[in-house]
Amino acid sequence: MKTLKDESGDIESLITTLQEKIRDEARKFIIEDAMIKILKYIKLLKKDFRVLPGLGLVIEEKAQDLTVPIHIIFIPPEWIEMKTLLASGKELPSNLANQCRVYEILLKLANDFAELSFSIDKEENLYARQNILVGALSFDAFKEEYNALVLSAVIFRKELLKKFKACVRKYEEFKKTFESELT
Repeated sequence: MKTLKDESGDIESLITTLQEKIRDEARKFIIEDAMIKILKYIKLLKKDFRVLPGLGLVIEEKAQDLTVPIHIIFIPPEWIEMKTLLASGKELPSNLANQCRVYEILLKLANDFAELSFSIDKEENLYARQNILVGALSFDAFKEEYNALVLSAVIFRKELLKKFKACVRKYEEFKKTFESELT
């Protein structure tokens, strides 16, 4: 025979289980709603895309002789992340990027221009990235963030990457000069 205390524990457990289920369903609904909006916005912008199962969407944007892949990822419970690769860790390794103060320069640019945001992953790949809170998702916000990514990629690849690589080359030239004299 159950006591009143046992029954109240059962009720609390049931309530907790129901709350978790409702929370999970709400998260699923939020992400599905965001996906539908994003697909509408992509159609309004007349962009082709492909789905990467379990990862999100990719749009191959053509801009100034470049193909800029924009990845759109849904991050539960309420974020949409858009990003594009600026330079791989092999193309611009962190030790060389540090010599040319790449990260410091990008952080200063992000400070000076609200539409810029940069990140680096554990493989040292450098990205331009934008995050949108699902509750703030509108066509105007999506378009602005999307265009900022494309512009960031174009400027970085056409202008900045050349300058950073030149800095690396200069450093390597200086290093070789000293190595030949000191060894």
